[in-house]
Amino acid sequence: MPATTPVPSSTLTPRTISLVVVVLLALFAVLLIGSVRQQSQTFDEPDHLFAGFEYWKHGDFGRNPEHPPLVKLLAAAPLLSMGLKEPPPVPIPFFKAQDAVNGGQLLYSGDADAILLRGRLVVALFSFTLAIIVFFAAQEMFSSMAGVLALGIFTLEPMLLANGALVTTDMPLTFAFFAAVYTFYRYVKNPSLLRFTLCAVAAALCVLTKHSGVVIFPTLVLLVLAEVFLISPPVSSGDPTQSQRRGRLLGQLTVALIAIMVISYVLLWAIYGFRYAARPNQLTIIPPLSAYSTFLTHPLQRSIIEFLARHRLLPEAYLYGWVDVLLIPENRGTFVLGRVLGSGVWYYFPAVFLIKTSLTLIILLCLVPFARIRDRRRELLFLVLPIALYGLVAIFSMLNLGGRHLLPIYPFCIVLAGASAASFVTRSTLGKVFVAALLLFTVVSSLHAFPDFLAYSNELVGGPSHDYLVLADANSDWGQGLKWTKTYLDRHPTSDCWFDSYNPFLNTAYYGIQCKPLTSGFGHLMGMAPPTVPRTLTGTILISGTDLSGIMWGPDEMNPYQTFADRKPDDMIQNIILVYHGTFDLPLLAAQTNAVAATNMLRQQRLPEAVVLAQTAVQQAPDSAEVNAVLGQCLLASGRTAEGQQAIATAIHLAQTNHPEYQKHLVQSLQRH
Repeated sequence: MPATTPVPSSTLTPRTISLVVVVLLALFAVLLIGSVRQQSQTFDEPDHLFAGFEYWKHGDFGRNPEHPPLVKLLAAAPLLSMGLKEPPPVPIPFFKAQDAVNGGQLLYSGDADAILLRGRLVVALFSFTLAIIVFFAAQEMFSSMAGVLALGIFTLEPMLLANGALVTTDMPLTFAFFAAVYTFYRYVKNPSLLRFTLCAVAAALCVLTKHSGVVIFPTLVLLVLAEVFLISPPVSSGDPTQSQRRGRLLGQLTVALIAIMVISYVLLWAIYGFRYAARPNQLTIIPPLSAYSTFLTHPLQRSIIEFLARHRLLPEAYLYGWVDVLLIPENRGTFVLGRVLGSGVWYYFPAVFLIKTSLTLIILLCLVPFARIRDRRRELLFLVLPIALYGLVAIFSMLNLGGRHLLPIYPFCIVLAGASAASFVTRSTLGKVFVAALLLFTVVSSLHAFPDFLAYSNELVGGPSHDYLVLADANSDWGQGLKWTKTYLDRHPTSDCWFDSYNPFLNTAYYGIQCKPLTSGFGHLMGMAPPTVPRTLTGTILISGTDLSGIMWGPDEMNPYQTFADRKPDDMIQNIILVYHGTFDLPLLAAQTNAVAATNMLRQQRLPEAVVLAQTAVQQAPDSAEVNAVLGQCLLASGRTAEGQQAIATAIHLAQTNHPEYQKHLVQSLQRH
């Protein structure tokens, strides 16, 4: 390999570098903890804390099996000394709903803010450690100046600040994924037992943290091929010595990879206690794995899961998680660029990256081809290939649940951006001014979003105040706004207030919010009994930006809150809760309430009451396929076959006519019926 010239370092002394690093890390900690201390629970946090609590108490890995146990165990460990009461089992025939309910019960059984903070501080340690590793990686790969600039970009990057202390698996995976690649880079440069061990541990952490962590293995395979065939010296014709060296290198790295995979496999079983069964004492998950996997539409996926389960090659809870990951794209809508779509789309993650990433990071990445780092072939490949592979996996997964699923590429992007910036800083005075202006712009842009970095959007779409117009869910309002809502209501008191909080498991009363509840989209999706809501609402109406998007309901006329989406809000709470004043006619919302009530009556065999409620719902929203379907089911159960079949036919026609891509599951269900 040709010799590389060092990236010009700068005149920074070691003492200056140390001081700047300490200041930047302190700033990162202040921004990270300062923001989450003002946030109420986000959607997944109670589930994760409750699951970790149950793992410690009973080794019950059937709780929240969607993710491996490691992060949940660590986040819940500080809760064990708080004397929390274990919530009783709930009679709900679906494990995800059970965990959501029990998670809320555990969280609000004590000091919810203190419980959240303890778990969040654990996750923040992953983010803090990642910041340090990013500095050392950029310094080793390029220069001290690159390390300092990369750390500065990391410190102010809104996507990292938004997710860096939430009790989810996303930032821990980001830490483990980058650490695995960086330690492998160091092992390849100078093999040693210590460097191999660090890489093996980091790769195992990927697998123990999140199901998508398995992407680390094809990533390392790709890097081995790059090292052997693109980085090592080319083989001269007729030179068997170089050919033998390349063969030995390939063999050595292949053996190392196999050992890393074996270690990860053993540690995966270890984290589950070397037990196949998800739950102890012959307890079962509802539905069982054999039934849950039948919802997979791809025969190959079902066959693989069934084979692994039959031969017990992976823990049962881990296999549940894979089924859940594979099912999500088939059963969730997508909201991106202001459009509601019936399924995932390939351009979701590219769009989210361009919207949620600071313009400084985007600009510096675009300038990488013009930076004086092209002779750093190994370093560039070890940064670019993981970005490309993980990005492609994310795009084709169609798992369009938020930019957080793209987080593992950010450290690689930031190291590249730091190297790019360092190249321009050391090139000329104009370069110094240019990079300084970019960093100053990032400071203003990022701090403008404080304390709600989750709702950050860059200036391409108009900033955080426009975020809810183009993205939703974990990209915007994920339930974190209850404290800000309480503050707003204290400053704007009203005796007639309605609140749609999007997440039905949020405990608004805990924060002193006295508004009457509105039907949430996720609660409707889960079939939960809605609150009683009249057709006409008067007063102050607070609507979650996520529910306003229609992601949980469907586009246009399928969304009962479309009336609000079509008008400008009178006010906004931290860019995520929209405030409206006045009198509003919401026929579909009232119809949805009556339809769910009718379904509950049907389950209780109170057929006359069910039919009356369903007929009322159809009168309120005659063009709703879902409401007509409920009426058809009630009529058929009551023995009114001809009327029931007609209602079902009407529902199928409406579903196939109005946004069929969003109502395909309803059509399939009705046709089977």
